[in-house]
Amino acid sequence: MKKALDLNLMEEFTNLEYFVVKTPVNSPDFWKEWQEKYSRAFLSRVAVKKLLKTRKLSVEELKRYKALLGVYEDLMIYFESLKRLALSLRGVFEASESPEFDDDDIDLEF
Repeated sequence: MKKALDLNLMEEFTNLEYFVVKTPVNSPDFWKEWQEKYSRAFLSRVAVKKLLKTRKLSVEELKRYKALLGVYEDLMIYFESLKRLALSLRGVFEASESPEFDDDDIDLEF
């Protein structure tokens, strides 16, 4: 059982390895590779969402595509993290879309 799990894990790793951006973030070719792989993951996520919405799927297919959608969501987070890192190395910082506040920031006295 453990061997089968290890083999499955290695297979999943091999499948995901394509999406690893290998070009250093400070190199001129980074953005080309990033865009190529980001676009592939983004469009794959769109395709899976479309399948989930428009096709009548078996329970097994539904589970498989929902899991695949989760993988693409995780990949999008990975690509966004790389983008933020590359931009920050150039001195560009994105504004946070949803600022987080500490309780100390809230003035409860009106």
